[in-house]
Amino acid sequence: MAKEFSRARRIEQQILKEIANLLRFERKDPRLAWVTPVDVRLSPDYSIASVYVGVMGKSGDEAAQIMRVLADASGYFRSELGKRMKLRMTPQLRFFYDVVEDEAQKVDALLRKAAVLSSEVVSDDTEVTGTAQS
Repeated sequence: MAKEFSRARRIEQQILKEIANLLRFERKDPRLAWVTPVDVRLSPDYSIASVYVGVMGKSGDEAAQIMRVLADASGYFRSELGKRMKLRMTPQLRFFYDVVEDEAQKVDALLRKAAVLSSEVVSDDTEVTGTAQS
């Protein structure tokens, strides 16, 4: 029976878990309190790990500043990963802002607006047909 997850996927999940723990329990910078790791993708040779993070409740400028802090701290995170994980080579970490949450909020707002407009159109139609039948 084949393994359910490839080795790369297992390593990605472990990196995600370890970075989440580092951000949650051992962060030294209070700006990183709003950071949530979302996904990790390894390069085919396992030398680079792309870490996608979400920044909750922050504007674009604040999120950009937080991303710079993460980039500066990538050496620290890599060092800690090397201590915690038993890998022959610890991958370089590259942090990317995950825009999926922002896009989901925009779509949700548009759907809510469409629902309100739709209900207004339906109520207008009801009023027009109700008065026409009288």
